[in-house]
Amino acid sequence: MPEENKDEKYWRRRNKNNVAAKRSREARRAKENQIIMRAGFLEDENEQLRSENKDLKKENEDLKNLVRKLKLQAK
Repeated sequence: MPEENKDEKYWRRRNKNNVAAKRSREARRAKENQIIMRAGFLEDENEQLRSENKDLKKENEDLKNLVRKLKLQAK
């Protein structure tokens, strides 16, 4: 836009747009940070659940073996 067409109204609109763009960028960054934190939390929770699942599978296998053993002893 030619310099002679940049009146007060133009500069008000430019400033308003700059403020809105800055607010939008800050909101996007905040949302991205929130997503990163949530992903980290979910990764930790997933690891805990995998570990718990592994322990429960082991316990289940041990109990199955105990039942088999008791059945054999009962015969």
